[in-house]
Amino acid sequence: MDIISSIKKAWNIAIHPSKATPMGIKDALIFYYSFAIIPAIITGILAAVLTGTGISGAVIEIAAILILAPIVFFVEAALIHLFGKFLFRKFQKPYATTFTTITFASIPAALFSWLILITSISVPVSTAVSIIFDIWAVIILTIAIMKLQKTSGLFAVLSWLVPLIIILIIVTVIIAALLSIVATLPGGLGALQNGTLNSTLIHTFNVTTTI
Repeated sequence: MDIISSIKKAWNIAIHPSKATPMGIKDALIFYYSFAIIPAIITGILAAVLTGTGISGAVIEIAAILILAPIVFFVEAALIHLFGKFLFRKFQKPYATTFTTITFASIPAALFSWLILITSISVPVSTAVSIIFDIWAVIILTIAIMKLQKTSGLFAVLSWLVPLIIILIIVTVIIAALLSIVATLPGGLGALQNGTLNSTLIHTFNVTTTI
C-alpha cells in the first residue's frame, strides 16, 4: 500500500471506526508509518520555523511522531490488554488486536500534528483543539475495542481509562526529564526561558498523548 492510499485508509477509519479490521503488530506499524510520515515531516519543518528552534525543534517533533509515539503504543496497548483481558476478562482477541486499536486511535493526531503545532501559539485555541482531538481519539479507540475485542461499550471505556491515566503520568515524567536535560545543555536554559524549546516539548507531549 502506497502512502496516499494509506492516508486515505487512515482517514476512512478515523471517520468510520466501526469499519476497522484487525492487523498484526508489524502490519499496524507499517500502516502507521505510511500515513504518519508526511504529516511528521511537515510538522518538523513548521516546528523549526515557528518555534525558532531550527533543526533541534524539527528533530524533536519528528522523533515524537515516528519514534516516541510507537513506543507509547506498545506500552498503552499492553496496559489496556492487561485490564481488558486479565482484570475484566472481556477481551477475546490477542494483544496484536489491542495494539491495532491503539494505532487506529492515533490517526487524528498523527494526520493533523501540523495543525496541533500551529494552534499551540494560542493557549485557548490550543486547548480547544487538544480537547477535540482527545475526544476524537477516544471515540475511535472505544469503537475499535468494542468491534475488534468483541466487548461492550462500558468495558471498552474502562479498559482504556485507567491505563490512560497511567500513561499520562509516565509521559509527564519523560517530558519533565527532557526539559531538565535540555536546561543543562549549552544554550538550553536560554531556549527554555524564552519558551521556544519549551513550547516544542509541550507540543510533543500533546501529540504523543492524543493517541
